[in-house]
Amino acid sequence: MKISRQLEQEIYKNTNQFKYLRFEVSNNEYVVSLTDPKGYEIIRGFGNSFIEAINDLHSSLL
Repeated sequence: MKISRQLEQEIYKNTNQFKYLRFEVSNNEYVVSLTDPKGYEIIRGFGNSFIEAINDLHSSLL
């Protein structure tokens, strides 16, 4: 669990480095959106952390 918490903190500090992922917290839920080059949302993932939201987004793509 300690490693995932560290990873979560790194993601939170560096959200601007992900070119086509948008990170936000809405109503106490973490949301990650895959965007196109113009910034339009293609798909979203939700979770209790950014890691869960990324996993949800990825699961939706598969």
